[in-house]
Amino acid sequence: MLNATRKLTNVLVTALFTILVVVVFIQVIFRQVGFSFPYADELSRYTFVWLIYLGGTITIRNGMNITFDVILDALPKPVWRVVFTLVNLISCSFLAMATVLGSNLAWVNRVQNSSVMKLNMGVVMLAIPLGGLLMLFEQISYYLRKIKEANASSEAVEGEGK
Repeated sequence: MLNATRKLTNVLVTALFTILVVVVFIQVIFRQVGFSFPYADELSRYTFVWLIYLGGTITIRNGMNITFDVILDALPKPVWRVVFTLVNLISCSFLAMATVLGSNLAWVNRVQNSSVMKLNMGVVMLAIPLGGLLMLFEQISYYLRKIKEANASSEAVEGEGK
């Protein structure tokens, strides 16, 4: 199921990025010829919000989230495990909080519509809890993968020493 979610996320991020580029390009062209495309600002803004929260899942999946890799890599393995676990617990706590608070925000805004496109703001704000939840799953998956790699490398080093 995680692989299907990852594939869907990749497709959505690609589609959202394409929409964002096309809409902004059209807006630039329209402004150059003296016309206004009133939907462009709002559509690009909300597309960008969804792109950021869904794209964050890909960032975490690939291990490109903000961490102190230089410091972590310099630590001895036992200390690395403790610090790496602590960093991931903090990240997971933040993502869980973003998911809960984002859900509340989406719920509160479900009764509002955007000014130009009349989009339901609850749906727009749903990017926050959905992205937070997906990022939380990816953070846990990343943590488990890195711990497994660390254990495998430790066992390989111990095996060479015998």
